[in-house]
Amino acid sequence: MQPLSLIIGLCLVTGSLAAHSHGSNLNHDSPEARELFLLADLDHDYMLSTAELHGVFLDFDMNNDTNVTADEFLADWLARKLGDSIEAVVLFHHLDVNHDGVIHESTDLPWIIHFFDRDHDGFISQAEFVVQWVKIMMSTPS
Repeated sequence: MQPLSLIIGLCLVTGSLAAHSHGSNLNHDSPEARELFLLADLDHDYMLSTAELHGVFLDFDMNNDTNVTADEFLADWLARKLGDSIEAVVLFHHLDVNHDGVIHESTDLPWIIHFFDRDHDGFISQAEFVVQWVKIMMSTPS
């Protein structure tokens, strides 16, 4: 498993983290997000390029058709033991921007990159990643 695929995995874990963090909505840091970011940062420059994030997407596209279906995502998530099926469904729902049951390389992936790249410089800093990660955690029903 490539470390980049852990970014998506860590996003899924937020469902369980939010469920166990009663009243922690004021916490704007996540050690788990920081650790995942460092694993995904293959060149260790403390920035994720769009290519690095794109690699995460490709890891879940099991049939290489430039789309990740809910079934592909769930199967790969469970095979990699990244979390349980509920976490997978919650994360998939966040990443499937138009809620059509498929994460599309051409439409959803640019939005995902835009979501994390807050200053729109083409790179995702660790701070940007953590802030957006916390937002996902806070939006997950507990």
